[in-house]
Amino acid sequence: MASAQNTVLYYDVIHHDKVVGNTVVKKMGNDQNFNITLHFSADINFLIKRVVIQGKEHARFENGILQYGSIFRQANDKIKTDKSIKRLGSSYTVHDGNQSRTVGLGEIHDNMLSLLFNEPQKVNAIYSDNQQKLVNVKETSPHQYIIPGKDESSSTYIFQNGQCSRIIIKSDLLTLQLVRK
Repeated sequence: MASAQNTVLYYDVIHHDKVVGNTVVKKMGNDQNFNITLHFSADINFLIKRVVIQGKEHARFENGILQYGSIFRQANDKIKTDKSIKRLGSSYTVHDGNQSRTVGLGEIHDNMLSLLFNEPQKVNAIYSDNQQKLVNVKETSPHQYIIPGKDESSSTYIFQNGQCSRIIIKSDLLTLQLVRK
């Protein structure tokens, strides 16, 4: 029987070399049965506008298989993302706002949150709660992996000693870095 473990990771959110927020990630459970929660906040000043971003994510794994996942983001109190996935038998139901659909993805063993705790060596694809599909994982250099997002966006995960030390999130609007404290 695996013993219970609780791990908390802290990241600074950086925009243009300035700390603009923080991210706290908690993993509770053991190697096969665990919950991961993430809380994200950033306060970014653009030339003509201030944007306050809040987000939370959750994933629950049982016997190493994703049972439930969710992602919620808002900017300036306006909901931007509210999505979830739930395993029902051999399939999953995904929800995006008020809409839901059943998808046949097989068993999901890795998602974006699990990357914060495990370097994706020999992993070709993981589940993206934001895109609601499996996405490719590409190693661009030793211990550095890029995951394509929507509309030419991407997330690059950089690992040191098997742990995620930095994430670079690029979109057409901005680039943020999450740097582990």
